[in-house]
Amino acid sequence: MKTRRFAQSLLIVALAVAGVVAQPAGKPAAPAAAATASGNTPADNAGVQQTLQEILEEPTTGETYRYDPQGRRDPFQSLVGPAPRLAPGSRPAGVPGFLIDEMKLQGVVRTKQGLVAMVNGPDNKGYLVHVGDKVLDGEVIRITTSSIVFRQEVNDPTQIERYREVVKDLIPEAQRKG
Repeated sequence: MKTRRFAQSLLIVALAVAGVVAQPAGKPAAPAAAATASGNTPADNAGVQQTLQEILEEPTTGETYRYDPQGRRDPFQSLVGPAPRLAPGSRPAGVPGFLIDEMKLQGVVRTKQGLVAMVNGPDNKGYLVHVGDKVLDGEVIRITTSSIVFRQEVNDPTQIERYREVVKDLIPEAQRKG
């Protein structure tokens, strides 16, 4: 509403500069002599008024606005949230192509080499994961008898740390307390 008032005020100022005095509704317009005294003819003033009116009209549909990023990031995309989803063809196959949030810990197995985690991927298949294995947005840093710990890369320019630890438990906390 304020922009409409501002637009109307701007129109009045522009018409005053052009030599036309704004009249309240119902009163006759200023004589043509006043318009010609400033060098403008009534036809010129009508053209100026029509042009200004076209400029000040509000768009009728919501699809007239286009955002031009000009190399800037999308302001509505989270800086802290998960990494953007990649197209299926551009991801590596298997565990290196999974995001940490897409995996679920199914079990932990003790072997001669140490503990190995069994995770369920987004494709509903089981995979064995060892310490040091890379995933799309981080790596496995520790496996315990009941959990797996990932170091996730964080793309947040407001934080000092570039990584955070994500723990996937075998038994969720809600079931442990209950």
